[in-house]
Amino acid sequence: MLVQVIILVLSIVALYYGAEFALDGAEKVGLFFGLSPLVVGLVLIGFGTSLPEFFVSQIACWNNEPGIALGNIVGSNIANLFLIMGLSGLMTPLFILQSSIKRQMLIHLALTGLLGVVLFYLNVTPLASVFLGLFFVFFLWDTFREMLKERRVREVTDEDVEEVEKLELIVFGKLLVGFVLLYFGGEYLVSSGTALGKIWGVPAYVISAVFVAFGTSFPELVTAIIACVKKKNTDLITGNIIGSNIFNVAFVMGSIGIYDIPVKQNFSVELTALGAAAIFLILLVLLKKNFGRFPGAIFLSSYGYVVYHWVTH
Repeated sequence: MLVQVIILVLSIVALYYGAEFALDGAEKVGLFFGLSPLVVGLVLIGFGTSLPEFFVSQIACWNNEPGIALGNIVGSNIANLFLIMGLSGLMTPLFILQSSIKRQMLIHLALTGLLGVVLFYLNVTPLASVFLGLFFVFFLWDTFREMLKERRVREVTDEDVEEVEKLELIVFGKLLVGFVLLYFGGEYLVSSGTALGKIWGVPAYVISAVFVAFGTSFPELVTAIIACVKKKNTDLITGNIIGSNIFNVAFVMGSIGIYDIPVKQNFSVELTALGAAAIFLILLVLLKKNFGRFPGAIFLSSYGYVVYHWVTH
């Protein structure tokens, strides 16, 4: 057991530095290409921090443990929204009133509805993968279209361009190292946590819904905390959370449809929570309210309730 505890601690350290390298590198890459922090968070960091979910879900399905894969995906999205966004809102206000953020939240709401259709009616089948894949292609197309608009309207000074060009290789190397640390940190956090759970007699479903989901969402959590502490642009936090959730459902769940997984677990509570959170965020935007301490407290309390539901059912 001592070895697993040591691995757990080392994986957390790897995730911390991986998130810090990814955050710093992605911002400089975004500046180089003339992208906004929101787009950087949606695509670059959103994809990088979703890698643990992808590999864990693939390994679980390959080992004939589809329940772990589904619990990981749904649980990670809940942790991203309620735990990470809730905690971030308590630490610093998240400014969510930009039109680009509103657009991504509408896409996130639509994908949450598609997730409900898949889990309740389609099951995770090749047909579901087609729908999720098409949605993912639309998301990438829409995001890259917004990238081109950002690049055309944003003016970058000659001084900024020169600085980024000098650091170009270092920046990309830092970003790559960050993603590698995020992957291996998440992988070993999950494996060591699962082993400790079995030693302590924790049921497999609880491990999947609570610990594995938290473990694979830990990169997003660390990235958000670092951004809050360093007072980085909170667009990056919001973009990371929304982007990770979209990647988890459209890309990760879409990729496991080839295993033709029947959905046996009842996800009513989880889907209700995700749908309510997506609608709540859009209402904040329509009311021109930022995500501050009060919404953050609501989200953290909701996360506590969902975890309580997992543990007691």
